[in-house]
Amino acid sequence: MGTGLGKNSPVQLELGKENYEALILRHGQWVRWRTAQKCPCCKPNTLQPDIHCPKCKGLGVTYSYQKDAVVTQTVMIRDNSGMVELDAEYADCTMIKCYDNSGRVYEEATKTGNFVMLNTPELPVKGVYVTAVMVQSVIKTLSTSTADKVGGGYFRIRGLTSERRRTEGLFHTAPGDIVSVSKVYDDEGNEYEYEPEEIRQDCIFVKPREVEQIDPETQETVIVEIEPPETLYVNEVKYIPPVLFVILNQSLSKSDVQVIQDNNGDAVLTFPYEYDVSQDDVITVLSGTYTLKGVFTKKDADYDVIPAYFIGEIVSCIGRERAYIPGVDFVLCGANYIKWLCDDCPEDGEPYSVTYKVYPTYKVVKSIPQIRTSENQRMPKKAVIKLYDTYGEARGVNRK
Repeated sequence: MGTGLGKNSPVQLELGKENYEALILRHGQWVRWRTAQKCPCCKPNTLQPDIHCPKCKGLGVTYSYQKDAVVTQTVMIRDNSGMVELDAEYADCTMIKCYDNSGRVYEEATKTGNFVMLNTPELPVKGVYVTAVMVQSVIKTLSTSTADKVGGGYFRIRGLTSERRRTEGLFHTAPGDIVSVSKVYDDEGNEYEYEPEEIRQDCIFVKPREVEQIDPETQETVIVEIEPPETLYVNEVKYIPPVLFVILNQSLSKSDVQVIQDNNGDAVLTFPYEYDVSQDDVITVLSGTYTLKGVFTKKDADYDVIPAYFIGEIVSCIGRERAYIPGVDFVLCGANYIKWLCDDCPEDGEPYSVTYKVYPTYKVVKSIPQIRTSENQRMPKKAVIKLYDTYGEARGVNRK
């Protein structure tokens, strides 16, 4: 009969950087991650927020993105040049620390491109491993691309979609979130303005171009709006790509089950070492949606807010007189806004029914500290998460 490993077994756990990254790559899902920061309106001792705060709207936290990540690479000294070569992917990173496996810190080390000069008279011998600790920007830049009209003044920018995930049948892609666009223009070189408040993931809202023309009847100069063509071009698109996190709520270890129960959570989140997921962060899973139905009342505005954190798609919208067509009568913008385009939209105060798909969204309730290592290897970074039942668009959760 087989027996387990003894306490002095020579077998070691292998959970180094490469294996850990492979675990994330194999089991991860694309998610949209919003980081939380405590609002200055919170009282220093109790952290009780001001319910009248114009910045957080009484939520106590404000949300944005993690724009930098701390990354490391360890390389072996191969000669006596005093220079080590990193992988090309770290060429644009800023180095903050350099040390070797004996604990020696190279205070004068400098980095140019993907090369690190140790700048020390006493060079380490061949075979010594040197680690460079760097800051890498999470924001990606697409120098040029094409934007296709999707309806209602919205254009989808190509090239911002992640690769397809094949994790356990989850064959899906996910778009990134646009931060800024430097230039929007047509094939004749005419420039257009876009509305940053109406950005939705990889889509932007483009305003009609205003030009001066002479009215043939009055011979006066008038401003005429010219709608953009079907295809536009964009330069210097900065965006936050989706990230790969692992979310598990089944077949958990006893310790994970216990920490979920202790914190009234629903699942455990595992994430890469370079990220810093903490309490109150919001994680939206982009691999699938669930369907909800509701009846809402038209507000006295061009927008109506659906009470869900992040809407994937509006399946149907039916008023008293007729059904409204997505992309023709209205568009979905931001995270959960309905923007009306038609003249015969529901009257103010009039109810209408909506069937919509929602991306599952979780809130981090507890970050599990890494208090130990196993066989000289770092343990996975984890956090306890809970399904986010309330929506916070009115309080700025999804605002950029």
